[in-house]
Amino acid sequence: MTAAAEKAEMGAPGSARIAPLRTGDDFDRDVWSVLGVPIDRLNTAEALAAIERAARDGARLSFVTPNVNFLVRATQDEAERRRIIDADLSLVDGAPLVLIGRLLGMKALTRCAGSDIFEALRKRASFGGRGLRVFFFGGRDGAAEAAAAALKAERRGLQPVGAINPGFGDVEAMSAPAIINAINEAAPDFLVVALGASKGQEWIDANQDRLTAPVIAHLGAVVDFTAGTIARAPAFMRRLNLEWAWRIFAEPSLWRRYWNDGLALARLSAGRLLAALGGPAATGRPGAARAVAEAGATRVLLSGDLCADDLQPVRTAFRDASRAAGDVILDFTNAGRIDAAFLGQVLMLEKAARRRGAALFVDGAAAPVRRLLKAHSIAYPQAPSAVARERETGDAGFAAAG
Repeated sequence: MTAAAEKAEMGAPGSARIAPLRTGDDFDRDVWSVLGVPIDRLNTAEALAAIERAARDGARLSFVTPNVNFLVRATQDEAERRRIIDADLSLVDGAPLVLIGRLLGMKALTRCAGSDIFEALRKRASFGGRGLRVFFFGGRDGAAEAAAAALKAERRGLQPVGAINPGFGDVEAMSAPAIINAINEAAPDFLVVALGASKGQEWIDANQDRLTAPVIAHLGAVVDFTAGTIARAPAFMRRLNLEWAWRIFAEPSLWRRYWNDGLALARLSAGRLLAALGGPAATGRPGAARAVAEAGATRVLLSGDLCADDLQPVRTAFRDASRAAGDVILDFTNAGRIDAAFLGQVLMLEKAARRRGAALFVDGAAAPVRRLLKAHSIAYPQAPSAVARERETGDAGFAAAG
């Protein structure tokens, strides 16, 4: 059976039980800002449904699994932050981020580790008689091939269709046409990348438009875990949020990264987290948002308390603004209480605006609002006056905080 014919089986009755999870755009996501990093409030079962549905329908789904290292890099490097925002889903893979998310109002948020997602896919029943086609890219020398061999021997939910270890070159060398063609010719449903978190995400960002795999993610140690070259922490340690300690035991060289990330997290908690837990006082007025056109831009008029339970007007106004021509101005003049769910929608608007080359600006933001936005790496410039905007003739470009 050809790869194309096997993919056609995704529509078999055995896969029809997968309920639609995401039928709209980014503004339909239950996504929150955790100190400037978007986090989707999904559990592992919901994440699995999203992955299976994307693989079945051939719809692109690039997902990331932020942990403390992701958060630290995102606050230090704008390019790292943008790559996380640009992903189609962002699933929390770190107990400290779960705690911060809960403090910011994400009730019932649970860890959704990339390793847990992969193991669940590995153990699930196959699609219409075949496993989800997986391709490994990266990992230690020989690990990708060993991981593929392990899955092949299992004959369960994942069917290996190829493995490449590109070595230690730069992203450009790892993006050669021969490499991309080899991956595409294998027709995977799920491309697992393991190049080191920063380089892996950069490689995905550089090549996802050239890759045909519906589902793409950087899952780090998954290749080694599957190959058996490194043992994953026992279940009881994972339940106690001590997987980091096991990782240091298994790979002593990781201690320095964990130490540095821990120190950076402490600094963030002492600074940004305190500010993120504050913000303007509630007004008791329902949240409202309206997109209106003005010279060279769309102004989004925000009013009332803009919080998780009352975001539909925001979703609609942001969607309208993302489709309009010109820059976008967020007008907070009449806004009241703002929470991390509203700011998650702001990150999605940032993503949409940047993709069409537009700039985001802020207007009417009082000091408590500015402090809250800064805590979430949302420090867009002050909107120019209408007169100044009318005089502009060039592209202002996109401006965001690092």
